[in-house]
Amino acid sequence: MTYNPNCMHVIFSSDDNYAQHMGAAIQSLLDNNRDFEKICVHIIENGIGNENREKLEAITAAFSNAELAWFDFSAWKERLQLDMSWPISVSSYARLFAGSMLRKDIPRVLYMDCDMIVCDSLRELWTADLGGKAVGAVQDFIGDETKAAVGLLPEEMYFNAGLLLINLGVWREEQVEKRCMTFLEERQGRVTHHDQGVLNGVLRNQWQRLPAACNLMTIHYMFDRRKLAKYFGDHAEFYTEQEVAEAKAKPVILHYTPSFTSRPWVKDCRHPLRGRYWAAVDKTPWRGADKQTNGAKWYVRLIDWRYRNLPY
Repeated sequence: MTYNPNCMHVIFSSDDNYAQHMGAAIQSLLDNNRDFEKICVHIIENGIGNENREKLEAITAAFSNAELAWFDFSAWKERLQLDMSWPISVSSYARLFAGSMLRKDIPRVLYMDCDMIVCDSLRELWTADLGGKAVGAVQDFIGDETKAAVGLLPEEMYFNAGLLLINLGVWREEQVEKRCMTFLEERQGRVTHHDQGVLNGVLRNQWQRLPAACNLMTIHYMFDRRKLAKYFGDHAEFYTEQEVAEAKAKPVILHYTPSFTSRPWVKDCRHPLRGRYWAAVDKTPWRGADKQTNGAKWYVRLIDWRYRNLPY
């Protein structure tokens, strides 16, 4: 099954709490990809209220090449038997069901986390060769213990699941969804890094590495490569210093992960490109929104400050 390079399918998942941030991500996606004939935005919603639904619909309605489709997560959520002792929304697990949710005639889809901002055209990313793999993703720096928890060896690569280019034909053929459910059940619903850990365990060494610029995480703005390697102790081959520097100079997608700083919508965010989030928000019905107070514990903020500012 071939895909149309001029028709891009992008899927998001959110509850009501993250609707504003998803709105900013969608706005930036559509702003930077006006040359596509069609962009189909698929939203998996987990309790998004009518007011926020209307705001999201207003964003896509402003672009002649955009379509919006809604999916209620309730039916799929019931299949999950989770130990949710960590503070993460169950909406994050929705990406595991992309193959079941989307029509069979959609050959590939780009999954994006809500805490992302698109900074450039996604055409090169959308048309990337996945080498017959089910998923393309950006490698993440991670420690050996986290890898071991999902069955990876220290020298094996681990990816960040915030950005996934999914070949739906291969995904379905290889029964990735079913294997993810089995992986969860075998671990009584408790997996380190949740659905990201599940995907890394299931797709071990069976994913295509994408350029770092396609999912440029906050950690690269907080630490240099030497400091990253020392902190995480990752033994896998990683992007070179030049590759990371080029990604920082021209990011395709910024991923505002909470790595030793808060996210852009929080008052004390230290991300040097936090303004790009607010530039996108100001083009949406959420323009004029207030920044949130940092709710992190004092000792978490202290640890963040220590690693940002003191020799390590």
